[in-house]
Amino acid sequence: MENNIETKPMNEDILSGKWKQMRGELKTWWGKLTDDDVDRIGGQKDKLVGLIQERYGYTREQAEQEIERRLQEYGDKTGAAVRSMSAKARELGGTAAKKANEAAPVIGEKMKSLASVIRKKAPRAGALSTTATKIAGGLESANYYLQDKKFEHLGEDFRGLVRRYPLRSLLIGLGLGFLLAGRNRK
Repeated sequence: MENNIETKPMNEDILSGKWKQMRGELKTWWGKLTDDDVDRIGGQKDKLVGLIQERYGYTREQAEQEIERRLQEYGDKTGAAVRSMSAKARELGGTAAKKANEAAPVIGEKMKSLASVIRKKAPRAGALSTTATKIAGGLESANYYLQDKKFEHLGEDFRGLVRRYPLRSLLIGLGLGFLLAGRNRK
């Protein structure tokens, strides 16, 4: 029965889980391995050990130690890269949240201004007047909300509202899109 790496759990993950990515590394580490050899190994440690012994004249123990050392180095290198990317993602996420927190009051003020325009331009009586008044009131409420809340809480609250009022949320989104598209054409 063929054996997929059995020494250290980390190395087992590295060899069998990342075999396709490691193919190039194997050939850099052990230049005497051919493409056919690498295909035959297929992520199986016993086959790799055997080929390293054969090509380099190592004992089984020497081949296993060499493989362990290389896999440990590879794991350390890829782990460091992942940690670096994670740190960068956290940094970018923090920057985005900070910018969004700074933008929320500005957006709130724009909504308040839009509410004021709607109130001024709305007809004085009728169903359209009532609708315009409700929209303006909603925009003003949103302004106060944006002034009080941090960005992190907006997403949670927004998801709750959309789940509670899906049709209304869709209509509001369409209405705002229509208004913004009309403003951009002018």
